[in-house]
Amino acid sequence: MNKKPKILIVDDVAQNLQLLTQMLKNDYRIIAATSGEKAIELCNKSDQPDIILLDVMMPKMDGYEVCKRLKNNPYTMDIPIIFVTSLNSIKNQEKALELGAVDYISKPISKNILLQRLRTNLKLNNLEKQYSDLNKMPQQTHERQQILIVDDTPQNIHILIKILEEQYTVNVANSGNKALELLYDGFIPDLILLDVLMPDINGFDVCKQLKQDHRYTNIPIIFVTVLEDEYDVIKGLELGAVDYITKPIEPTIVKARVQTHLKLKSFQDSLLEDIQKKDTLIIQQSKLATMGEMFENIIHQWKQPLSVISLTSGAIKMDNEFGTLDTDSLIKSLDQIEKSTQYLAQTVDDFRDFLKDDKQKQYFYIDTIINTTLNLIGLPNITITNNTPHKEILSYKNELIQILMNLFNNSKYALIENKINNPHIDIDCTIDNEIITIKITDNAGGVPQDIISNIFDKYFTTKGNMGSGLGLYMCKTIAIQHFNGSLEAQNISDGLCMTLSFPITEE
Repeated sequence: MNKKPKILIVDDVAQNLQLLTQMLKNDYRIIAATSGEKAIELCNKSDQPDIILLDVMMPKMDGYEVCKRLKNNPYTMDIPIIFVTSLNSIKNQEKALELGAVDYISKPISKNILLQRLRTNLKLNNLEKQYSDLNKMPQQTHERQQILIVDDTPQNIHILIKILEEQYTVNVANSGNKALELLYDGFIPDLILLDVLMPDINGFDVCKQLKQDHRYTNIPIIFVTVLEDEYDVIKGLELGAVDYITKPIEPTIVKARVQTHLKLKSFQDSLLEDIQKKDTLIIQQSKLATMGEMFENIIHQWKQPLSVISLTSGAIKMDNEFGTLDTDSLIKSLDQIEKSTQYLAQTVDDFRDFLKDDKQKQYFYIDTIINTTLNLIGLPNITITNNTPHKEILSYKNELIQILMNLFNNSKYALIENKINNPHIDIDCTIDNEIITIKITDNAGGVPQDIISNIFDKYFTTKGNMGSGLGLYMCKTIAIQHFNGSLEAQNISDGLCMTLSFPITEE
């Protein structure tokens, strides 16, 4: 079990120590120091704190000197330091950040903002350590990062532009509606600074709309507002904002917070890219495994038509030798051979189509694809009920076959493994408002209810050593990333129902 992060609180006032301890004790391990000397001593121990909350005004050694000494020591220099003090002048803030602090919080303290800043800086520090250990920091792009300022007051916009324009490309929207219009037109900034009090649509509602759209969920939003009530802070953070800055605008703090969240976003984007690369590799590996299963099924299914061809041609030859071959029997026998060869040829064509690495959408009939998949997989002694309309759709054909192949194979495996009498698989396909829904239901007994929510997890399997735990994970990944759809599982009375849904409208 992972330990809670350890926080060192450094303050010479007992009341401040007690207040901060009460705020943080449920989420963190707390140690305290009432002097700078004691703080440095604790940081030089083997069990270092994960982050430091440091007061400025202390006797003998003030917080600035503590910060300076810790940052000059190779053993302690990487511990993040957040100043928590009643000194709130720009000069004090600049000095703290120049000495190496990651943030500066002025008293009185908002618990929710404090917790948010701690989570942000701990997460950033952990990512920096992980990437440093792997010797793989996020690649730096030569393009300037884009910031969108949303505020209806020209003076505030002017101040923020002056603070940020030297380092970033700054874009402006002077209302919530204009911001949404800009974003919906395709502009994707790296970070948004968002006012709350605006005439047409307030910042809270702008944030809410953006966080409900998957295209914008990863854009960090920082509220910059005159509203400083705890209720407003909580509301802003609960809506998905990463930070909350109260006006009047303090340049040093804005710069520091923007830099922190853009750096964190770079790590998260890099992590997401790594995950997507791994998922792509898994999908490719899964396709290879599916091809292997197809090939085995094809070999098995070819035995019957090859046997028919062999026996029929042998019978023709024998009848000819004995002089009993007549035109009707010859035509009938040739028809049988032709049907068998057509079946073999169609199987080869279906397999060859699946081998094509075609990532473009194409038109196909949904019932044809389901029947093709059933033919490729082979489901002997299993009753199939197929209620699929003869409807042409525009989508990714091979990826759909890959999903269906896995789902049919899972049902086939469960039916055989559980030795089900009268096994059956029911396929029900409906199209409503350009959304196609395919339900695949079997009577194999279903999945234990306590693990059904885990069956789409990577490496989770119910097949013991026989399964990799990647099949359903891959299916759901394809359903979401390629089809912009969903894949869900639900136990029914005597089995499992897998529901695949996705839009079929042209993008």
